[in-house]
Amino acid sequence: MPSQLNHRIEYDSSVVRVCLSGEIDLAVVEQLHELLTSSSRQQPGLPLRVDMGGVTFIDSSGIRAFVHARDRVAAGGGELLLVNVAGMAMRVLQVTGVYGYLCETR
Repeated sequence: MPSQLNHRIEYDSSVVRVCLSGEIDLAVVEQLHELLTSSSRQQPGLPLRVDMGGVTFIDSSGIRAFVHARDRVAAGGGELLLVNVAGMAMRVLQVTGVYGYLCETR
């Protein structure tokens, strides 16, 4: 069965929130890249929070997409953080050493 990534975008006066559900792998990484790029451009200057609560799988291509997106947003003076990370996604981010770089740890 092909991977599927669903999303919902919420804007308010202080943050842009991208809520993801499904699997993040090579099959959807281009979709993820486009989603993060367009979301960060819709409200420049607002922090971008990616809610990972519905993510059931993430592989190295997804991790790479998040690292590149965070770097790109930061270069433009913005901020991108993953929030509500749990389960397998949290474990993968911790094992690969990027949890502290990508995730809100407060």
